[in-house]
Amino acid sequence: MASRTLVAKCHCEAVHFSITVPVSALPLGVHLCHCSVCRTTHGTYTCFHAPLPDGVRPVFAAPSSLEGSTTGYRHAKAACTRYFCKTCGCHIGDDDYEEGKAIENPGWRIASSLFGHGLHDDGSPDQAFMLRSHALTNSAPSGFHEWLPTLGSRTLPKWNPKPGDAFYPPATDIPYEPNDPEYDADGREVLRAECHCGGVSFTIARPADCTGEMASRSPKLPDRWLACLDTCDDCRLVDGAHVIGWGEVPLASLVPKVTADLELGTLKRYQSSKGAMRAFCSVCGATVFFRNLETSASNVDVATGLLRAPEGVTAHRWLHWRHGRIVYPESGQRYHADFTNSLITGFRVWAAKTYNEEQVSEAS
Repeated sequence: MASRTLVAKCHCEAVHFSITVPVSALPLGVHLCHCSVCRTTHGTYTCFHAPLPDGVRPVFAAPSSLEGSTTGYRHAKAACTRYFCKTCGCHIGDDDYEEGKAIENPGWRIASSLFGHGLHDDGSPDQAFMLRSHALTNSAPSGFHEWLPTLGSRTLPKWNPKPGDAFYPPATDIPYEPNDPEYDADGREVLRAECHCGGVSFTIARPADCTGEMASRSPKLPDRWLACLDTCDDCRLVDGAHVIGWGEVPLASLVPKVTADLELGTLKRYQSSKGAMRAFCSVCGATVFFRNLETSASNVDVATGLLRAPEGVTAHRWLHWRHGRIVYPESGQRYHADFTNSLITGFRVWAAKTYNEEQVSEAS
């Protein structure tokens, strides 16, 4: 049977593997999962997972290995083990797990964002992956799926489990939390950010409750911090996803205190380039922080997939997602053109509608 071998690497290249797939199984379908577990173990709004055909598993290139190069994370109700690079935090995918039972041939879902440029483009001669659907969108109100309703000329359907599904509990059984705003000891509203395992947890204050540098405060909506989407290659290869959201805030707005060296709880640091310091949870793998070492010592970017805003996962009453603000779009277009171009369009439409409607509502 004709087959094709595809190669993947994380940013630091400590994780280096390949998959060999029957040509008849290509392109592999990719689902974008929006569940709270994927959001808070990645720090992104969604993962990009491609289920592998039966019997196909990643083959690691020495000295890389699953046991030596990755950390496996399994929470109390997990149906799989999630793996991420020990060095840079990049998620590579997950395999089946059932407590108390040995699974002889576990099924794998692999992060398609780690493979080469152009492999996702629909209809291209090299196409190996096809984004097919959003999944578990009911657990992500006001979510990323609203920014990407279509991919090129295709509508991306939304899949949610049916009531009574024993393997995939209905999203209504996993309510979005918290339902109510959170306040500090002085009665001021704060926004919680927390990874899945809870090893990294902190709150963010409103601009009005902060002193010092305010460059990250929105000039149009001064009660909110500025935010953007990022499709650069470095972020893709340290997160294992096509795109990540960043909210820029002063370090002074965070409680408990986070140092300029990004020390807090279970954080592990990774310097992805000369001027870029990143931090991820060493237990569950969630991307948490990015800091530009060359421009500001007082601000930090927070991965927005970790935010627990009552209004929904985009936290649009805390963040100002400026219209069309996607940084490094050329990287995203080079990697997956249909995705990036469709996201730019959908994001602009959502932002214009959301903030215009909100301002009208507040004015009335």
